[in-house]
Amino acid sequence: MNLLRTLAMGFPLPDEEWEAHNAEIDMLVDSNLNRIATVYFLENLITMNKYPSAKVLEHYDHLTQDVKNSYPGMLLKEKFDILRQTSVGGIAPDIDLPDVDGNHVTLYSLRGKYVLVDFWASWCRPCREEIPNLKMIYEKYKNQGFEIYSVSLDDKRESWIAAITELDLPWIHVSSLKGWDCPVAKHYNVTGVPKMFLLDPEGKVVAIDLRGEDLEKKVNSFFNI
Repeated sequence: MNLLRTLAMGFPLPDEEWEAHNAEIDMLVDSNLNRIATVYFLENLITMNKYPSAKVLEHYDHLTQDVKNSYPGMLLKEKFDILRQTSVGGIAPDIDLPDVDGNHVTLYSLRGKYVLVDFWASWCRPCREEIPNLKMIYEKYKNQGFEIYSVSLDDKRESWIAAITELDLPWIHVSSLKGWDCPVAKHYNVTGVPKMFLLDPEGKVVAIDLRGEDLEKKVNSFFNI
């Protein structure tokens, strides 16, 4: 099965193959900018969350006007308008969800601080593995204008609360308790956890999915200019 059929049908490539195929994907899209089928192809690229979102947006911008004005094209535009908000350089959409006490805490209430929006879940092993690093960064920078806003994709309140208590997580926690049906996760195009968005004091996305030492270095750069 060739690359076009593989991706158009939603069959994922192994992680190690994506970068090797980037140039082929670019040429494939560029040679079919006048075809409505390319709309579905780009949508699959976004859904699979492997190909750089900035490149997908660039390809969409180059589609012919007829394709953009088609019904599938207009539906894709709505998705891409949201994607632009959650890509580096975009202004992250507000989030309004209840915390562990049932009080709503909005993301926009944290304007003026650098904020790490952290999508996670109690059952997520990679999320738990990153916790020691997050706790180190939080303790180091919380008094300098840094905050963590964790959005849980749990669907059971007991599991969510137990994980926060067990791991001793001192920052802001919110959840819709709807699991993968969380409207915020869908709005942010979260298809896997952990998923992290680092925001500046104006709410602009400055980095996505930094972890470990890379995340600490980026946060440190904000306060040691």
